[in-house]
Amino acid sequence: MIKIINIKKKSPADRQGLLAGDEIISINGMEVRDYLDYKLYSTDFPLEYIIRRNGETYSLIFDEEEDAYDKGIDVEDMKIKHCGNKCIFCFVDQNPTGLRKGLYLKDEDFRYSFLYGSYFTLSNIRDEDLKRIKQQHLSPLYISVHAAQKKVRMKLLGINYDDGFKRKLSFLTRNKIELHTQIVLCPGVNDGKVLDDTVKFLHSHHPYVLSVAVVPVGKTCHRDKLFSIDSFTETTSAVVIKQIESLQKVFLEKSDTRFVFAADEFYLKAGFKIPSKNYYENFSQYENGVGMSRIFLDELKRAKKTFPKAMKEKRNLLIVTGKSFYPVLIKHLLPELEKIQNLSAKIIAAENRLFGSSVTVSGLLCGNDIIHAVKQSNFQADKIILPDTCLNFDGIFLDDMTLPALKRKLKTDVEIFTKFSCLFD
Repeated sequence: MIKIINIKKKSPADRQGLLAGDEIISINGMEVRDYLDYKLYSTDFPLEYIIRRNGETYSLIFDEEEDAYDKGIDVEDMKIKHCGNKCIFCFVDQNPTGLRKGLYLKDEDFRYSFLYGSYFTLSNIRDEDLKRIKQQHLSPLYISVHAAQKKVRMKLLGINYDDGFKRKLSFLTRNKIELHTQIVLCPGVNDGKVLDDTVKFLHSHHPYVLSVAVVPVGKTCHRDKLFSIDSFTETTSAVVIKQIESLQKVFLEKSDTRFVFAADEFYLKAGFKIPSKNYYENFSQYENGVGMSRIFLDELKRAKKTFPKAMKEKRNLLIVTGKSFYPVLIKHLLPELEKIQNLSAKIIAAENRLFGSSVTVSGLLCGNDIIHAVKQSNFQADKIILPDTCLNFDGIFLDDMTLPALKRKLKTDVEIFTKFSCLFD
């Protein structure tokens, strides 16, 4: 069952007499276990709801087509299934103390993977969950693989049992559930031949395994008593890129897709040129940091044609980014801004003081990191531009600072980059 937490006034549900606190037992005979069931089963019509109130059950029917789209019912959220792994690279274990509770949550939930594209490992999933995925055709899903070899996978996940990964993945693909997968690469653990074997195993399940993203392990300065992992260097990043490109050539011949893709961070670390748009095919791993740089560069190429030749009055523009993307902006964006008369532009790379200097992506910059970097720049900006990745959906930085609070502390107009026109608005 699932509990109703709110009924909108004058809605179909309100006219039916539903109340907050009522429990939905089933819809058209299908048991409603959670929010996902509710969403899947309540979009048709007519709909018969079995409702429980104060221990008694009764039925009601929504038989109008428009009722299938908005009945005016808000139901409770799902309780997140927690992760039981102890991954040697887990970023949550590397968080400093004192952050908000949500940043210490380790989720492992196929329902959230289907709804929001979050990754889970399959390690804790039960056979009844697999049957539900098949029955409801929850596709696509997003799977963290890391390694296909049993012993290596156990080491990476920090577990002492065989979690049946290959059997579970085969079940999903056999039942035509599409999967996007990722490998967090740890030097000396799952790279080299292990990476080759893992990617080839996943490709053997193509076309239902759609893609593989290979991303470098992220390390903070808060790794006391945790498993020792090396960082990727310019040399080792280049090795990974060449290995992946070698696999891509084979897959292109076999199945007309590159299938496996290296995260942008490898290219930036190695100092390699960002591949063309065609390389990334349909950008299916964009949210995993695969192809973001290419999208940015292509948008810049189009947008720079619209840049003004001059500002009406002298203006100072400051752009803040992470250390990894800084060279890209210096090489490609700054020269275009310097062409604009009456505009003085500066780009700075903010050091991550919360997680440590080894964390260089802009998405993990905190409000205080940005404030420190701006003040250290000694640049009197009229406007400051920040990357959109450093804020969550609620507009909050990782250190709980809000954008309005940051503006007050900097006493400057601050804007989040969404498109190039915001530089001049």
